[in-house]
Amino acid sequence: MKDTKLTTQKKWREPFLYRPAIILVIAYLCAAIIWELGTSAVILRLTIEDDVKQVLARWEPWGFVALSAVFLFFFARIWILRFRKSRELLHRYLANSPTVHYEIRAVGSDFSVDWVSPNCERIMGYSPEEVKAPDWWLHNIHPNDVQMVTKRALRGFEETQFVYEYRFRHKQGHYVWVRDELHRTSKRPLSFQGSWTNISTDYIDDSNTSAPNISEHGVLSGIALLDKHHRVISVDAPFTEISGLNESLCVNSKLEELLTTTEIDDLASHFPYDQGILIVGRNADKKRYSAILTIREAISGFSGQATYIATLSDVTRMKQQQRQLQRLAFSDELTGLPNGNSLALDLSKLLDELPSDRLAAVLVINVDHFHQVNDKYGHHIGDKILQRLTQRLKEVTPFGTKLYNLGGDEFAVVLNHVVEYIDIQNIILQIQKAYERPFELTSDNQQLSLTASIGASVYPLDGHDGSKLLAQANLAMNSAKDQQNVNQSYFKQELENRSYDDIQLEEDVHSVLQSEQMQLVYQPVLNMEKQVVGVEALLRWEHPEFGTLQPIQFLPQFDANGLLDTLGIWVIENVVAQVDKWQQQNITPGTIAINLATEQISPRLYQTMSRLVKETPELVAKFEFDLSESSLNEPLPDTLDIIEQLHELGITLVIDRFGKGIGSMLHLKTMAVSKIKIEREFIRDLDTNERSQSLVRAVIRMTSELGLEVQAVGVENQAQLDKLTEFGCHYWQGRLYKLPQTADDIFISD
Repeated sequence: MKDTKLTTQKKWREPFLYRPAIILVIAYLCAAIIWELGTSAVILRLTIEDDVKQVLARWEPWGFVALSAVFLFFFARIWILRFRKSRELLHRYLANSPTVHYEIRAVGSDFSVDWVSPNCERIMGYSPEEVKAPDWWLHNIHPNDVQMVTKRALRGFEETQFVYEYRFRHKQGHYVWVRDELHRTSKRPLSFQGSWTNISTDYIDDSNTSAPNISEHGVLSGIALLDKHHRVISVDAPFTEISGLNESLCVNSKLEELLTTTEIDDLASHFPYDQGILIVGRNADKKRYSAILTIREAISGFSGQATYIATLSDVTRMKQQQRQLQRLAFSDELTGLPNGNSLALDLSKLLDELPSDRLAAVLVINVDHFHQVNDKYGHHIGDKILQRLTQRLKEVTPFGTKLYNLGGDEFAVVLNHVVEYIDIQNIILQIQKAYERPFELTSDNQQLSLTASIGASVYPLDGHDGSKLLAQANLAMNSAKDQQNVNQSYFKQELENRSYDDIQLEEDVHSVLQSEQMQLVYQPVLNMEKQVVGVEALLRWEHPEFGTLQPIQFLPQFDANGLLDTLGIWVIENVVAQVDKWQQQNITPGTIAINLATEQISPRLYQTMSRLVKETPELVAKFEFDLSESSLNEPLPDTLDIIEQLHELGITLVIDRFGKGIGSMLHLKTMAVSKIKIEREFIRDLDTNERSQSLVRAVIRMTSELGLEVQAVGVENQAQLDKLTEFGCHYWQGRLYKLPQTADDIFISD
């Protein structure tokens, strides 16, 4: 697969030498060189008559001309096709753009529209031919804005660029607010390029809010008295304050001419009665406002000529709060990206509108172990990394795709109008490059590199429902996370069949520590005289659906959710509480061994143990921390420093599963460990396999000479124990004596 480079949202760039025009030029140059150097020699070597050779020699230059003509034909065709493709792309972009683009030029004392983008009819209702008609623009400006707009335009034509806003009549008859931006492209003749944006959508209200309800909440309300033709008789001060219109302008004017609504299409009709309608405009300070207008029939004899009473209630602040709540509900505050709620709506709409010959894909991206970045550098640094990662992802996702934040370090990308699978693969490769490039952390050039797991599901191959596609992309992402050296995965049916239990467990890990489902069991540790000298604390999850779960079944879910550290602290605190109970029962448990994964050796662990040392120093002295070989061979930043700090607190450190990793001997030399536990694979056939006997004997002899104690794990029969006694082992544990049991049963004699 060729690694096609995708850079920004603007265009896809092919590698230089793979461009058709470059390949054609290279081919032409090679052919020209071969022609010039080879044709003469070939003609001389031909066994033909001399006069024929002379004819061929005369036609040789014309052959080169023909070759050049063929080259020029295909070269021109390549550029014509590229130009046509660019024009089609630009046309599609303009047709789908929310902004109308146009070009105007001066014709005498007036201006003429030379060109307008085709989306004008979709946005404003007017066809390009109507827009180019003389005086079309001026005739459709709101009467109250004509004077302001004319003056502003005349001043603006002397500037390089300018922006102004006004109300403009939609083809359907109602007025909308537009932002008009112009940039001068030439002085002679005077010409401009401009863009129109409909900004009334900021005020569209889909709720059924009515003026009486709003007035009850204490917002500012103004009143206007109307005659039977809806002409204003009088207005009060709040009405003018809200609308920005002075009383002299209002009196004798029709209410429909003074106020602009986005809800009435037919301007010839009156505003409806006994119904709240949304009014938008600008007040005297030129600030936008939103108000609810309600017109009711006046009570008989209310006031002379007054037939109707219009109430205008200012709801600007309420609308701002609604928009803020909308943003909070559908966007992520940290990254500014749309969130999962927005993804669900957009994905459903996309699948409804997608052509039958096109694919769509959902990518879910999860940064691996990002909680460790927060733990080491602090959340403020982690937040900045996420913001910078967001910017990188925006740069590499192609135009027309949308990026989402699903919470924290998890992102989603929706790809639409995909033609082939390779398009999805190319985008995934670019996304990987975005986060693999190191992040600069501080001024001293400290860098941080990230890895991430990406899962993909494809419509319609993997389903026709948005929520199912998202769930399947999550399954694929988790599958990629579970596989070492694999950071991308496509959804497959077997993932769904295998992972429903994993989904349930992943949901449950967030609350299990607050329930009584997670339990500790204990297995005795004995000396060679079969005396109990301590216990090892082991985790079990008593799940209501899946029964008793071993750590290997649920620890991956804790790891994926960044909860291993929290689980480790929970184990330590519960062991401390249990030891206190045993002591109240006059039971002496001896040493207590606790297993630690790499992610659990954290500053939080050190802080917890420092506190316990101060509170109960005699209890902490009984702790043994079993360190896995993986945490020592591939330590996280600060892991080895924290291990040293734990040793300084007086905690016994043990290398667990000794012999499984390649760095076992090095750890004995460099780390302050007091004991090793021999991997159970060596103990399993100790009584029958001579090679295992030689290995165990050598390990025990070597570690004993270093002053370390040795403990065997998984002793199942007396023959194995006899061999360990013969070799000089110090401690053992296994089913030969007792399987792990609850705290209440562990010290009860059989």
